[in-house]
Amino acid sequence: MLPQDDVDRLTHAPAFRKAVWNRIGDGVVHQRLACQLTQFRLISILTEHAGNLEALRDGLAQSVERHVVASGGRRVRITTVDIDSFPTEVHSKQHGAQCNGYYRKAVYHSLVASLSVGGDYSSAREGNRLGSGFIHATLPQGQVHTANGIKRFVDKTDAKAHTVAQYVDYRRDAGYTIGSVMDALAPNGRLFVGRLKGNSKLDKLAALHLSRPAVRPPGGGYEYTVELGSYQVDIWEQAQRLILVVVDKPGATTGQLNPMPCWFFLDTNWPYSSRSGEELLCFYRKRGAFEDRLGKFSESIGVHLSSQAFKANEATMLLALLAFNLNTICRNELEDSVGGCWDMRRFVPFVLKVGGEMIKHSRRLVVWIADSAVPLWSHLTDRLKGKCHRQSRVSRTASGRRRATPSAAKSFAASSARRSEKQFWGGG
Repeated sequence: MLPQDDVDRLTHAPAFRKAVWNRIGDGVVHQRLACQLTQFRLISILTEHAGNLEALRDGLAQSVERHVVASGGRRVRITTVDIDSFPTEVHSKQHGAQCNGYYRKAVYHSLVASLSVGGDYSSAREGNRLGSGFIHATLPQGQVHTANGIKRFVDKTDAKAHTVAQYVDYRRDAGYTIGSVMDALAPNGRLFVGRLKGNSKLDKLAALHLSRPAVRPPGGGYEYTVELGSYQVDIWEQAQRLILVVVDKPGATTGQLNPMPCWFFLDTNWPYSSRSGEELLCFYRKRGAFEDRLGKFSESIGVHLSSQAFKANEATMLLALLAFNLNTICRNELEDSVGGCWDMRRFVPFVLKVGGEMIKHSRRLVVWIADSAVPLWSHLTDRLKGKCHRQSRVSRTASGRRRATPSAAKSFAASSARRSEKQFWGGG
């Protein structure tokens, strides 16, 4: 939940009051929003029935789907899903939060799935449509094992990802390169690649391919991949393709090669004919943008799971992820319009948190934002209006006849603009 100071500030913010006011007329300028108790009532409503919480969870995928459809009028062909978890530290006796031996803190261990069109989170890429964000998330308790409930999580993630794309592949970290995760991904032709934790047996395989040529090394050192064939641990149901990645780079201070090169392993079920080892390495390294995204989420949103009830903390986490998705949508649209890179630390204070004044004129309320923000807001609103005026999508009825349906861009533009307006006077 938001800290008390943030709630009090939003209570008196004119633009925020106007954005959430549910009555006609201009009387909102003389009103005051409720205090933190209103936020508590919202969380109570979301957690009162299981269906409410699931509807909030489904809103993550729906926000991404609406953006993707609004960008091109239909689903994309290929998309990539990254699965990982991150800790959220707590400082009291919240239900379900326990001391984690790895982090040595009392934490919740949030499990999230993030989607990116074409496997790339950059909005400046060539040839790919916009669209990325969190599509599914759960809040396991602090001591719950990584693999607990992973099959159900993967199945729900896969179903939501296919509302956005025709074909879905997966990337995962070494923490999820375990038999239960791979066995959950393998059915139904789900392709994946992940980093495999090293062990003595794998190190012996790597030692056969760590020789250096007897010539002067190039300035950038060496980097290459080696196909090691099929590999299977006893607890795995299926063997996977094993790839050795050798990174033999010069040291930052000495400029000379280290005594021994570094190496790690990738395991995948991609066939040789579809992607080579080098291509899979390049594809896997794009996952670094996803890990950076998790850091930006913690830094820019800064979710606080301070409720005693477990479901209340899960609802707060889902609301924070949804807010991050909406921020990402607006940021990607602005980047695609004006160019350049706008990370969250730059986008929120320079675009969303801008000053302004509200003027009452002819029974209308007009919001004037600061002149310094007008050029950026003009680009952003033009993008949203452009998507709102796209031609309506066409769908087939059961009889086979075509009928026009309202474009998802309209609801996307309205919801994004409405939530963005809340942040004029310091909203998160």
